[in-house]
Amino acid sequence: MSGIAAYINGAPIYWSAVTITLGLLGCLLLTLALYRGRSENSTAVWALFCLGFVLAVFFSRLLHWYFNSETYGSFAVAFTDFSVGSFCIPGVILGVWLAAWIVCKIGLCENTGKLLDCATPGMILLLAFIRLSALFNSTCRSRILITQKTFQHLPVAVSSTDASGNETWRLATFFISFILLMILLCFCLGFYFEKGRKKMKEPCARYGNVARLFLVYYGAIEIVMDSTRYDSPLMHFRFISYLNQYSAFISLAQVFAAATALGVLIYYSAKAIKGGYFRFYHPLLWILFLASLVGIGYLGEYTVQRTANYIQCYAFMSVSCLLMALSVFWAYLSCRKRRS
Repeated sequence: MSGIAAYINGAPIYWSAVTITLGLLGCLLLTLALYRGRSENSTAVWALFCLGFVLAVFFSRLLHWYFNSETYGSFAVAFTDFSVGSFCIPGVILGVWLAAWIVCKIGLCENTGKLLDCATPGMILLLAFIRLSALFNSTCRSRILITQKTFQHLPVAVSSTDASGNETWRLATFFISFILLMILLCFCLGFYFEKGRKKMKEPCARYGNVARLFLVYYGAIEIVMDSTRYDSPLMHFRFISYLNQYSAFISLAQVFAAATALGVLIYYSAKAIKGGYFRFYHPLLWILFLASLVGIGYLGEYTVQRTANYIQCYAFMSVSCLLMALSVFWAYLSCRKRRS
């Protein structure tokens, strides 16, 4: 259970909730700062923040309920008692993207891609603080035990004590994810200011590239980090149980990461075909992408679950994720104008 920070009218306020709230405030302020640099009216950001919060909570809890229904007494409990269960971060991303689309459809901003580009660094900051909040509870720990005393401390490991009083040290997946996300935040901010407004070859959109590439980079991080967790939400279907024999060992976060990366690769490839600048190396990028999925799925996830050879398997998985990200990034570069 989370450590309690304070009581307000008898209701406990947990440190994990305080940490996430700080992440929300940081997300809002950073998004406002970036958007005001491109637009005088910040109404779109406030609308995105409010609507995105509601949709993100809904989708993240809905996904967690669907794949972990045994945690909740009923569907209603998932949305009325937030002290029970958890949430799935892919739902947060879905909620924010849908909210941005709605905000632009109702006329509060002229371009969904521009709004998402401005919101992406703030969303990364929020995701980093969500991961950091696990410092105050028992979630997002690894099944990998750290036995060498030299590494039995943050950021590498975190201790836990069982009912018998035995202390074990596990890989601190949440803290490593926090560090990687903060690095990704710095990278995306640099990309936003340096390349965020670069002109693209027609018909590729000028805006939205920061948000698209974020999906790929975040997915590459999440595929590896989520694999190390012992509490990752797995793909257990409720109404199509036949699929469980194929998907029960794969996590929702990994599938979401691979699917979004594939979607971004399709986007840039389709624009290159439509614009007439599809070249011989585009099929090679697809081959590289598919090879990376094989490396992630077979050499990484499948093998590590059967051999527990963590160093070798996660090395293969990390390299494969890097190749996946590079294949999409090179597809993006093919759509960017040389001089802009």
